[in-house]
Amino acid sequence: MSDSILQVPYGTRDVLPGEAAARRQMEDRICSLFARWGYDEVATPTFEYLDTFAGSGQADEGAFKFFDRKGSILMLRTDMTTPIARMVSTRMRKDTGVKRLSYRAQLFRYEEAQAGRQCEFTQCGIEMMGASGAPADAEVIALAVHTLLEAGLKNFYITLGQMEFINGLIEAAALTDEQAKEIKHCLIKRNAAGLEQAVESAKIPEQLANIFKDLLFLHGGVQLLNDMQQRVLSRRCWNALENLREIYELAKAYDVAQYLSFDLGLTRSLDYYTGMLFEGYAAGMGYSLIGGGRYDNMMQRFGKPCPATGFALGIDRIALTLQRQGSLDVKGPETVLVAYADGKTAEGITLACSLRKEGKRVRLADRVMTEEEARQAAKENHCGEYRYVKG
Repeated sequence: MSDSILQVPYGTRDVLPGEAAARRQMEDRICSLFARWGYDEVATPTFEYLDTFAGSGQADEGAFKFFDRKGSILMLRTDMTTPIARMVSTRMRKDTGVKRLSYRAQLFRYEEAQAGRQCEFTQCGIEMMGASGAPADAEVIALAVHTLLEAGLKNFYITLGQMEFINGLIEAAALTDEQAKEIKHCLIKRNAAGLEQAVESAKIPEQLANIFKDLLFLHGGVQLLNDMQQRVLSRRCWNALENLREIYELAKAYDVAQYLSFDLGLTRSLDYYTGMLFEGYAAGMGYSLIGGGRYDNMMQRFGKPCPATGFALGIDRIALTLQRQGSLDVKGPETVLVAYADGKTAEGITLACSLRKEGKRVRLADRVMTEEEARQAAKENHCGEYRYVKG
């Protein structure tokens, strides 16, 4: 027997009984929360034409690509924002209202597999399309907080950044596209030494250069915004900081401000963000659980410009976090085994059906048993109790 047929492909994993049920229940709670906030669930194909993702920074070596029988290049979706933008721009083109959409989906992206990072993964998320300004962003952030709470997390925090702040610094420094790309790469990788080197090689004026070098350390509360508004001279940067302040004030009305802080060096690997962006972390975990932000320019690619904001959270990462914290319930509801003596098969079936109508979780024995065999079978089949139909 070949070893390969006993293995799963690189970057994938089996989800066993117990965990699979716990994950599905978590997804159901999250999707119910989205519905209560007025978001309608949608679904898109698992794969799209490569051209759909072209220009979004996702049709790169990390994508799984293949040909169809007509020779067209297809790729497995790497995120849901782009397919939903495509869907809204085509199938929902005549809908002029604000679109509040939600989803749960399997995504595929070639990654260096490690804890919390797989090539196949599950996401739940929301997109709000057609709404601009701080109120829409505040709603998205508040829903993100409630989503993490609904998933079962307690000790977590959300960091907010602003792409316009970073882009304003780049504009003020008159950086080339290549220099800006290098600085953003260092920010994403949290590479302080590389950032300092990139800033020095760009020969940025000292006052501005010092802000660039500090970007990875500009963390804090509202006072950070006050301090930075004193340091920056660019109106674009100042407005970006003011936008974060307005979002924070609205977050107080949602009673979620206690979960928020600011990270002015925050940027993300997806290059379509244009304004506010955020990530959520749990204590002791070295990866983000949730992330999103504003992406006002994406819809232009599909011929229907409109402002948009949203987020996605990784179900696999949240399940792993809960597991490590000892709060992922993999036991599930108690199961009853119904067993029966010789000649009592029909009665056993009737009893099982009756218990299921009462809402109980029931496993029916696959053969005639003695009562002692039924007791042992209940243990072997992980059933908390058994019912026996005697002869």
